[in-house]
Amino acid sequence: MTTRRDFLLAVGASALVPTALRAAERSHTPARAGILTGVGIQMYMMRDEMRADLDASLARVARLGYEEIEWWGSWGRTPTQLRTVLDGLGLRAPTQHVGSEALEVARLSETLDTAGTMGHRTVIVAGMGANYSDDADGWKRAAALLSAAGAKAAPLGIRVGYHNHSREFKKHRGVPALEIMIRASDPSTVDFQLDCYWAFKGGQDPHAFLRAHRDRIAQLHLKDAAAAAPNAQVDLGNGTIDWRALISTGVSQRVTNITLDLDDPVDAWASAGSCRAYLRGLGY
Repeated sequence: MTTRRDFLLAVGASALVPTALRAAERSHTPARAGILTGVGIQMYMMRDEMRADLDASLARVARLGYEEIEWWGSWGRTPTQLRTVLDGLGLRAPTQHVGSEALEVARLSETLDTAGTMGHRTVIVAGMGANYSDDADGWKRAAALLSAAGAKAAPLGIRVGYHNHSREFKKHRGVPALEIMIRASDPSTVDFQLDCYWAFKGGQDPHAFLRAHRDRIAQLHLKDAAAAAPNAQVDLGNGTIDWRALISTGVSQRVTNITLDLDDPVDAWASAGSCRAYLRGLGY
């Protein structure tokens, strides 16, 4: 099975044509606590549907009531073309998932140009490349990459983020990798997107972790965990995670985006509809 991290490491960040940043989006600053901009869906979840028909898939996402999407890939379109489609459907793309190479010096300007055109407020790394070792020093190097890229992105009104899987909760010298990154990265430019399911799979209480890092976590990824081992991913409300408490706490802190993100649903459209209805029932 090809994971999102494998995909990003294989193909890199979106190979899109750089364009000028939109002036209206350059002035963006991080939202204050209590401001949720919308409910989103990570388009990796809809990858097979998008391969079949990109425009129809985006239109169906909008009809289901999602206000936001989290972008990945290029699909043979320029950023301007993609932005036109999204605007026509009333969809925002405040975040994007990329591989770590998209923030390296050779790729960073292109990445930020693309983000500006697409309206991304945060460019989020969804996994470090193989040249970042899985030890304390490797994770400190990862944090340094995020901070350096964040410093370049900040004048453009763009932030840099990191999305966890379970591996980031492995301890190095007694400290989980994600904690190393949080401590070593610049809080003025670098945020973290907590994948609540993968935190749970990594042995964490996602609610407690969210409270402990109230000033660093700006987005939540939502997928539920079945009660029985091996705690498979299930639709929201069908598992063990207390979403009402998690989302409420996040929004009371500084979470601005909540994004559905089932990796391999049996029926992506059925899950997207079910989870959107569940979140409406919670008032979102």
